[in-house]
Amino acid sequence: MISMNKYILICTAGFILAGCSTPPHLSADAPAGSQWFQAGYQDASTGKIVKDNNTLAEWYGNPQINREEYLQGYSAGQKALCQPAALLAWGKQGKNFPASCDGVDNAERLRDQWQQKVDPEGQ
Repeated sequence: MISMNKYILICTAGFILAGCSTPPHLSADAPAGSQWFQAGYQDASTGKIVKDNNTLAEWYGNPQINREEYLQGYSAGQKALCQPAALLAWGKQGKNFPASCDGVDNAERLRDQWQQKVDPEGQ
């Protein structure tokens, strides 16, 4: 018969191992779309760089990448994050300027606004 401590240890280890194989959670606020759209949206809206297909296949356990849908989702995530109000909030929280916003048309202006919240007394 297994003691209670061993049972708890075995259950905990099982939960930890199960969590290691789970793909990243997707935002409840993300627009509806395919797995790849959602993955792109999640990456951009959390400030991450675009992932290559090999990385996506590894993270999601699916080698059949729909690159077009991923990039459409990434673009939608950039639109959600890379705007003045969202970046001001990031700056107030002391977060780094999101890598996903480096490639948008007004990135320099957005970075300046973000920097003002990170360093309000000037650079």
